[in-house]
Amino acid sequence: MWLLLPLLLCSAVQQPRDSEKDTTAILQANYIYNIAKLVEWKDEGMRQGNFIVGVLGGANLYQELIKQYSTRTIGKQPIEVRKLPRSAEVERCHILFVGKGELGLLPEIYKRHQGKPTMIITEYAGALEDGAVVNFVKVDNMLKYELDMANAKTHGLVVGLTLKNLAHRVQE
Repeated sequence: MWLLLPLLLCSAVQQPRDSEKDTTAILQANYIYNIAKLVEWKDEGMRQGNFIVGVLGGANLYQELIKQYSTRTIGKQPIEVRKLPRSAEVERCHILFVGKGELGLLPEIYKRHQGKPTMIITEYAGALEDGAVVNFVKVDNMLKYELDMANAKTHGLVVGLTLKNLAHRVQE
């Protein structure tokens, strides 16, 4: 019996880390869905077919997006969530999430998507200055987002006032 106690304590200590990861993925998925509802893509071609959310890295986020949002729509467009291969050659998508583990690909991704109607969402310090439209940040141990209006405009995105007002930080 005493031999099992350390094993139980070790597993109990590890659980918060897993649930914390899942909580972050749940919150990020929720933010992505709600952000998509509050942005307009000027490019007419982006208003047809499926609304594509590409995920590069972020396996838990991908699973959460599939589980919670793959049967929903953005406007009249059904949401399609795609797990993308580790490459800077990303196909057309409305929203592209690039996780922390894929930071090395970002310079090329920013270059390839310059002026294209793709909202790039990241999760690292300095992302807005590099070219991201939305960046997830932790503030007082809470997940929030920051927004770059100039980057949104460059990508042909019209950001709603509600999205601006709810952001932790807005860069004009």
